[in-house]
Amino acid sequence: MVPCYKLSKYVGEILKPLISERYNVKNAFNLKERLTNISVSDEDVLVSFDVISLFTNIPTMLATKIIMKKWDQIQRTTSIPKHKFQQILDFCLKDNNYFMCNNKLYTQTFGMPMGNPLSPTIADIIMDDLLDNTISELKQHFNIDIKFINKYVDDIFAITNRNDVNTILETLNKYHPKLQFTMEMEENASIPFLDVRIHKNNNNIVLNWYSKPTSSGRLINYLSSQPRKYKINTAKNLIHKILTISDQKFHEANIEKIHSILKSNNYPNHLIRELIKQETMRIGNQQNKTPTTATANTPKKYYSVTYIPKLSENFDHSTLKEQNITLAYKTNNTLARIYTRTKSPLDIQQQNNVVYEIQCKGKENENCGKVYIGTTKRALGVRIAEHQTDIRKQKHSTALSQHILNSGHTADFTNTRIIDKEKREMTRYTLESLRILEKRENTINKKEDTDNIAAAYMLCISK
Repeated sequence: MVPCYKLSKYVGEILKPLISERYNVKNAFNLKERLTNISVSDEDVLVSFDVISLFTNIPTMLATKIIMKKWDQIQRTTSIPKHKFQQILDFCLKDNNYFMCNNKLYTQTFGMPMGNPLSPTIADIIMDDLLDNTISELKQHFNIDIKFINKYVDDIFAITNRNDVNTILETLNKYHPKLQFTMEMEENASIPFLDVRIHKNNNNIVLNWYSKPTSSGRLINYLSSQPRKYKINTAKNLIHKILTISDQKFHEANIEKIHSILKSNNYPNHLIRELIKQETMRIGNQQNKTPTTATANTPKKYYSVTYIPKLSENFDHSTLKEQNITLAYKTNNTLARIYTRTKSPLDIQQQNNVVYEIQCKGKENENCGKVYIGTTKRALGVRIAEHQTDIRKQKHSTALSQHILNSGHTADFTNTRIIDKEKREMTRYTLESLRILEKRENTINKKEDTDNIAAAYMLCISK
């Protein structure tokens, strides 16, 4: 994740309208819709072009130039002045490209990092401009018309004359020296793209569901600690996707694949058969459905709660339905709980939303041993610097500075210790007060620091 993640995400939202709908497909369903009326001849070939390491090879200076040329479109979605927006954009694309690994900071020397939320948007804008230029040059200099061309991020699928593919590849590679493409041509009149295999069938195009050989086929396991309806919906979505994308001629083979995938995830045979039967009937009756008009309803409210096997299923949802409330279940058995050290640890002074403890070292020939307990939502280093400034300027603004200035003691800022971490502000204040009460015989905090603690907490601590 890049340091200014939220700013990059905000800029990305402003730039999204610049992405062309002409070339970009959202998913396999969208691709199928676009290919419905495409016809092919014997001279046509299915081909895909793939950019080598797109994100890390994005020419950011070129991206800025393209974006600022489209200011007329951008200013419809933001009130930021043009010169200020360009400064923000330059910062996000050039000055914000660094990351930490093994406690070392690294700068992205070219392109954009994978963890920047702005990277996909910039990649789409660059690729759209690349295709505009390539199609124009092919028409103008070689009189080449590509019959069909669409892309998904860095992967381009095209239908064109067999004799033109090398010229298209060369023209794509001329756009920028850092953006270089590889090419894959059809084999046995078919080619994979996204999660489908595109087939030439006489003069038509038909699709079949496709999964890479490396695909694990892993879904929510039927034996996992999840609500049963989540497992059922997972299986339904898989069946719906495969059978909807695929042409009827591939259904028999795909039903066997579906059965194999669900079986490997411990779904019972009778349930698999029933869900497949429901989906095949739905597909058969789909054309006979009468479209329904959506009615205006009160917006639903969703609340996330922990799933408890056997208890959650028996929970009475009737009262919640009356109030238009839906519970979304979550599990506590997450990868984050298992793998807790997946990133380089932050230095203690960079951590925020903490309750901290500072010891008093006393002075020569006089030990103190008392502690100051505080809390901050900002970086701890910033708060420590404020304490140091208060003491240096002889400000009695906190119990810590009052103690140090009145006693002539020294605070041990170097060994400041984090004792709690909590993002919720009121909970963090409660934790601070509880920590002060826990060490009430040894703290230099003021009495009012614990005045708001509930009596229930006081009873627990007193025991």
